[in-house]
Amino acid sequence: MNSPPPALILASRRRALTGSSRSLSRAYSKGELVRVRAGAYYNKPAWLSLKAWERYSVTVAAVAATDPSATFCYLTALRIWHLPSPRVPDHVHLLTPSPHKAGKHPPTTTAAQDPKTGSSGLEAARGYGVSRHHWQASVVRHRGFGVTSLVQTVLDCIVRMELPEATAVADHVLGGRCAEGERLTRNQIEEASGFFASAAKRRRVLEVLAFADEAAESAGESRSRALIHVLGFPAPVLQQAFYDSQGFIGRTDFFWPEFGVIGEFDGDAKYLDDDLLGDRTARETVLAEKKREDRLRALGYTVARWDWKSVKKPDLLGQKLAAAGLPRRNPRRVDQTPWR
Repeated sequence: MNSPPPALILASRRRALTGSSRSLSRAYSKGELVRVRAGAYYNKPAWLSLKAWERYSVTVAAVAATDPSATFCYLTALRIWHLPSPRVPDHVHLLTPSPHKAGKHPPTTTAAQDPKTGSSGLEAARGYGVSRHHWQASVVRHRGFGVTSLVQTVLDCIVRMELPEATAVADHVLGGRCAEGERLTRNQIEEASGFFASAAKRRRVLEVLAFADEAAESAGESRSRALIHVLGFPAPVLQQAFYDSQGFIGRTDFFWPEFGVIGEFDGDAKYLDDDLLGDRTARETVLAEKKREDRLRALGYTVARWDWKSVKKPDLLGQKLAAAGLPRRNPRRVDQTPWR
């Protein structure tokens, strides 16, 4: 079992315990600590070993620890609510009551420079700035943070995201993958959208809700379905069950019965997540997937598979679906976002 990552080291706590936080300044000067924000430090080797999402989460925790009044919103709130995020944000997003304080600020994470090389060691470790937003919002406490309410967070993100990312958020919060208390109904989202002064934003929410489907089982499937729509391909049936003479084969992510085509999104977690692997090894899971696909093909279906690379580069997905025999009608440019 992996050991938990080290905790933030707070100057305020050190002063309360020992009467002084000078030891932290000395450790920082020696290159042993990273200053995530003023008054919040982290073990430097551990910081450099963190993945981007982990560094982002530590930065959020540092902001909360050094500013008890901080209220997180938008993409940061999305993360706190455990909703699918399109990418690691460039900034920690906060609400501000003053329009004059709204705006973006550069990363504050620093480390002392090595006197011999002039390097801080953080050159390849991305830091995160703060982006303050001034808008009306309902605020709650969740997982120890001041954060916009679940429905507020969903609305704030839907009206600012492109369709694939907005669909992933809507599918997740409407479906059964959420923890208790982290799920919404269509009526709740639609009713809350009525508080938007902008008619365009209200229409945008209704558009995404009309497209949302609770049957989607992952963010990758949701984003794929939205891209399938934007690329001009027919709408698929989700989670179709298949059987042969041996019995149940499985449920597929996407199915186009009119064209005899099955689509499967392969997320990395299927082969790397211990909870999803169960008692199987990754190699055994790959072999089981191959046998499953062989049984589907034996029924006369064409099987198209894609992964995150194709979702991030939609032209690749379009090529795979066209090669499988799906017709394409009136595609839109994937980067068009007329609702913004």
